Parts: sequence; C-alpha cells; structure tokens
Amino acid sequence: MTSSNEPIDTVNLVKKFLYTSSLLEHWIEVFGLEHTLKLLESLKQPYDSLWVQVNSSRIDFDSLREIFEEMEFETDKHPYLEDFLIVNTERKDFVVGEEEVPAVIVDIESTTQIALGKDVNTASIIGNDNFNPGDKVKVIDRAGSVIALGISQVASTEIPKLPQMTVVKTTDSRGFIPPLTELRVYRRGYFNILTPVQALGVKSLYLESRDNILVVSNDKGDVASYIAEKTDHKCPITVITSNELQLKAITRQLKRINTKAIRIVHSSLVSFLSELQEMKYSSIYFETQNSRTAVKPVFSSNLTLRRMQQMSKKQIKEVNLLYRCLHSNASISYVTHSIDYLENEVVYNNILDKAYYESQSFPEEVRFLQNKKILTARKEIPEQFEDISLEFKNTSLFLDPIETNNIGGFIGKFKFKKKDD
Repeated sequence: MTSSNEPIDTVNLVKKFLYTSSLLEHWIEVFGLEHTLKLLESLKQPYDSLWVQVNSSRIDFDSLREIFEEMEFETDKHPYLEDFLIVNTERKDFVVGEEEVPAVIVDIESTTQIALGKDVNTASIIGNDNFNPGDKVKVIDRAGSVIALGISQVASTEIPKLPQMTVVKTTDSRGFIPPLTELRVYRRGYFNILTPVQALGVKSLYLESRDNILVVSNDKGDVASYIAEKTDHKCPITVITSNELQLKAITRQLKRINTKAIRIVHSSLVSFLSELQEMKYSSIYFETQNSRTAVKPVFSSNLTLRRMQQMSKKQIKEVNLLYRCLHSNASISYVTHSIDYLENEVVYNNILDKAYYESQSFPEEVRFLQNKKILTARKEIPEQFEDISLEFKNTSLFLDPIETNNIGGFIGKFKFKKKDD
C-alpha cells in the first residue's frame, strides 16, 4: 500500500533490523515504508505490561494485588476487563560494550523472556563459547543480536551434562519483566498470564453450561485454564498439542489449577481433525502456529516471506478441516499473534468464503468495547477485501503492537453454519 516509487535501500534495513529482505520488502509493499519503519522500531522495544487473569475461585482480586504490591511490582486494575490485573514492565537503557566477551546462543522460544531479564537456563542454550564461572557473558539470539548480558554460574564445559538450571544470571537486558511465574501464588494456580489477544480471544467465546470446548494454542496452558475458570470447571475442555515441551508445560499447569475439566490430546492438529471424532465441539479457541510477528520484543527473525506464506496455507488447511469435529452452530474464535494480512485477513476471508462457515458478532462484553472504539478491526483493509469490509469491521479485531505498546494480533469470529434440511 506504499505510494512511493523511489527505490528503497533494503540492504541497510536488513542489516539494521536483522529481518530477511523478502519479509521487509513484503511489509514495505503492503504497509508502506513509513509504517514499516515504525513497526520495526516498535518491535525492538519491550511490551509495557503483563495481563494477569485472577482465578477468583482460589484467591480474591484485592488479595492478589496486595501480594504483587508487597513485592514492589507496579500493578493496576485493568481499564476494561474486570477479571484482569495489569502488571507493568520496565524498559531499560541497554548498552552493549565493545569489549570481547564470550557468548551463549539461545533458542527462539526463550528470546523474549531473556530479553526482559529472565536468567538463561540449560534448556535454552543452543550454542556457546568457552567461559568459566564468574565470567561476563553476552546472550545472543539465533541471528546474532545481543539481547542481554550476565554472569556465568558454571563452566561452559559443564553445560552438556547439566540438569535444568541457571547457566547465566542476567544482569542487564532490554527490559525487566516481574518474574510472576516463579511466585508461589502462580504455582498454586491463583492466576494465569495471557497476552492481550489471547485474553480477548477467550472473551470472544460464547461459553455455555453444556459446551464441549476445543482449545488449539501454542501457549503453556493458561488459555485452557482461563476457559476452565470461566466455566466453573464444569465444561469438558480438550487441548491439542503436538509439541513435547508444551505437553509437559500444560501438564504442570493442570496440576497447579487442580482441575478435572481439561484433557490433553497429544497429536498433530491435522491428524486429530482428519480422524472421525466421537465427540463434537460447540466452542473453539483456535490459535494455530503463526509467525508471531506482533510479539514484542522481537530483535531479529529468520522468518521469510515464503515461510509465512507456508504458515498461512497451513492455517487455511487446518481451518478447512475444522468442520469435521463441530456441532451445528459451533462458535469459533480464530486468533493469531501476527501483524500480517497473510495470516490474518487472508485466512479469515478464506473462512468466510466457505459455505459451511459464516461470520459471527462478538459477545456483548467485546461488542461494548467495539462500540466505544476501544477495540477495532484494522483501520485500513486491503483493496481486495473492500466488498466485505463491513463484515471485517464487525467480526474481527486487530491489536496493533505500535498503538498498544504490547503484544498484538488478530481475532476473527465465525460459526459453523447449520445446514438447511
């Protein structure tokens, strides 16, 4: 959507932001150069807060807030979600010295948390230089960006044979995030931590007492836990996971919240949907693997345009199989952590093209926020969708990470259309 015909120096942009040229050229084409630069600068910065959902069946709202404040975490009531607290993060002046220091390389999954002050544990390390206990160490991501500095706790030669433990104690980073998941109250299941788009994705579900709920998400179980809380742990919830690490994380989460409402199915989503399901689902939270291009902070990416196109095709394939496990009039919330049209509006438009799906308005709580213009669809819809722009406006939401200073993403609301006899 850029209107400039002047040549753009993508080589220097690639060097500065460490994104692939194909992705940058794609963003410049659809967003324009000015917005792309704002976006890239924004994604380098830490998100401004954590959204903490209070499990009121285990602790009351004010008591949890007092616990956070006693630990000197800056905490506010959420401005428009009654069952959420806001715990603020801190941005820091992060300076990397020119001195030569050894490095550890960490995996993609760990990058954001380490960039916000979390220590480097054994499982996060995918490569390292030689160092001794007490040495200064720099932490870099897979593309070579320095995301934190710290002090080594062990010798590098010990790493391959160590159990899960802290290898580098972080001393300086892009920001600081309060270590909420390390608190006893979290281990007791008193609260869940969700991104804004996850929280609103759950809020967009039409949950009823007789629901049979399917959760497809790459999180650690907080989404399913929140849904269990909203349904008083009385509705059956099935969580699909194909990832071993996620399976372990969700299993731990179930122990924390002590619920019998959630069952885990260890399977690829396509395999699960391809099989004939004995149970049909009436409410679906659908957050498949996506590029996470709306997640802050992101300092680098190995993501290419081709890879994003492949993700989009996979998401469409999965949605096209979804009908096989649905009750008539089942309600679905499609959720991504992406800024890109390919994974958001393009996929959603494909959904609406199908004869067995139709768009659905959001529940009253979300509609109220839409009417107040607190939550809106994307402001500029691509020309190819102009004929259904009103449908997008009423049945989708877009959280811009630039405007929110938080993790962004997209929600599309639709239902399985009941067939005429």
